Amino acid sequence: MNMFRRLYLVSACITMLVGCDFVPQHTTKGGVDFPYGPETFQIHLLSRLESSPEGQVPGAIVCVEFDDRDGQATRATGLLEIKMTAPDQTGLERAFDLNNLEINKDVWNRTTRMYQVIIPFDPALKRVPDGGIPIQVIWTSIDGKPIMEQGILRALNLK
Repeated sequence: MNMFRRLYLVSACITMLVGCDFVPQHTTKGGVDFPYGPETFQIHLLSRLESSPEGQVPGAIVCVEFDDRDGQATRATGLLEIKMTAPDQTGLERAFDLNNLEINKDVWNRTTRMYQVIIPFDPALKRVPDGGIPIQVIWTSIDGKPIMEQGILRALNLK
């Protein structure tokens, strides 16, 4: 048997063995298998402090992106909590029950394919804090397993 036939035969056998053993990996949430449920999330770089031309900070825009197993942006269920620490501010914690379809729809931004939340500061900050504002986002899946991400919100420098 010539060398090319042997190589072809070995390649064909390996291909058949690998092809027969494929088992898709699914995301499991709440005991149910979803082929494309969220697996990770991040505080997206579009998150920022709003700033006025006078340098005041009236609030923050928080963008949270969930990704499925293929790295594609996807919607989520569960509880999404956002916590910020800004000078002279209270009540900067928000919670969104993404299991509620109306709430999920209200905070979902179809253009960016992310959850987007605007959090006003009352009163507005007089200036952008040095070093930004710490933010913490916690997602608790419907399985009850919390995952936390932390970051710093900064104002965009459009000058």
